[in-house]
Amino acid sequence: MGENWYSNKELFEKIDALYKEISDLRTDLETTRTLIRDYNNLRGKVEETATRVNTLMWAVPVLIAGLGLFLTFLNFVMGG
Repeated sequence: MGENWYSNKELFEKIDALYKEISDLRTDLETTRTLIRDYNNLRGKVEETATRVNTLMWAVPVLIAGLGLFLTFLNFVMGG
C-alpha cells in the first residue's frame, strides 16, 4: 500500500507550523474584535449625532418663528 508515514522531525515541523498558524489566527481574531468594537462605538456616536441633528432641524425653525413673533410683538408694543 502507499501509506505515508512521517518521521518525528517532520511531525514536529508540521505541528509547529500549525501552532504558528493558530497563533496568527488568534492575533487576527483579536484585531477583528477590536475593529468591530470600535465600529460599534463609532456607529453609536453617529446615531447619537443624527438624533441631535434631527432635533435641531425642527427646533431651529420653531425658535426662529418664535423670535419673529416676539420681535413683531415688541415692534407693535413699542411702536405704536
